[in-house]
Amino acid sequence: MKIGLIGYGFMGGAHAGAIQRLPGMTLYALASNTRPSADSPTRGNLALKTATIDESVKWTPNWRDVINDPAIDAVDICLPTHLHQEVITAALQAGKHVLCEKPMSLHATECEELMAAADKAGKVFMVAQVLRFMQPYVYAMEYVWRSGADSIRSCQLQRSTGYPQWSTWLSDEARSGGAILDLLSHDLDQVLLWFGAPASVSAVSIGDVDTAEITLTYPNNLKVQVTGGWLAPETPFSASLQVSAAESGLHYDGSVLKQQQGDVAEEISIPEHDAYADEIAYFVDCATRGLAPLRCPPADSARVVRLAELVKRSREEQGREMQWK
Repeated sequence: MKIGLIGYGFMGGAHAGAIQRLPGMTLYALASNTRPSADSPTRGNLALKTATIDESVKWTPNWRDVINDPAIDAVDICLPTHLHQEVITAALQAGKHVLCEKPMSLHATECEELMAAADKAGKVFMVAQVLRFMQPYVYAMEYVWRSGADSIRSCQLQRSTGYPQWSTWLSDEARSGGAILDLLSHDLDQVLLWFGAPASVSAVSIGDVDTAEITLTYPNNLKVQVTGGWLAPETPFSASLQVSAAESGLHYDGSVLKQQQGDVAEEISIPEHDAYADEIAYFVDCATRGLAPLRCPPADSARVVRLAELVKRSREEQGREMQWK
């Protein structure tokens, strides 16, 4: 499959590297403001494998050249969030399968329009919710489902990093949606996947930059907490989860995954893998076979954007409880 990549910032570099390592895929074209070079700086808050773009890859500063190229089967969109709506719509109308970095768009109404455009085009459309392909989170999902969501006593997820000074657009909420939509939406997606929609949600700020402590309340009185956001610029990236049932628990500190059964704690082996490559390979398999991406359906990604809107509204109103309708 020939893939056109649109956008070559932090995530674009990670996606390009993954595409070039995967069998049966060709990074055919790249649209970015400037042509990448071997000495291009690595940006971002994670130690991700980036790509060296081969001279055989067609480069253009105009993303429309990529979606209009008849040789290209699918496009991978790694642009700032405020550009997703226009580029996804145009790519679908041009007959391309579309993979887009999360979040789907800035607003829930835009997500509805994008899903309708995908249905009309008859093309595979998937949003890259990478935690769905990261082994500790896959294991946690299976733990919740094995235990039974109604038997879970507590659940906390945390994700934080330094204020993104390395980016020219992430710090602009009008373009990124801020830390809740751009960063904490990873964990909001996991909560929705594990437990479904909450009865209500509330959020308060916990720092001076762009942070939130989010509480999602379920009909069985389970309260799930998602905490973190953008902290002081020098703060290193961290992510963790902890979930407990009556007689067992699971804890991931960002590197080690442990399961507790009674008084016995066992470390769970995490196989080495590249979650970005896994999600791209899954998307390409769906596109090649003409299958809906059931592991990562766009309706789920749209729900995350809707939830993020409620969370931001609650935080703006000092933690007022918002009902999920």
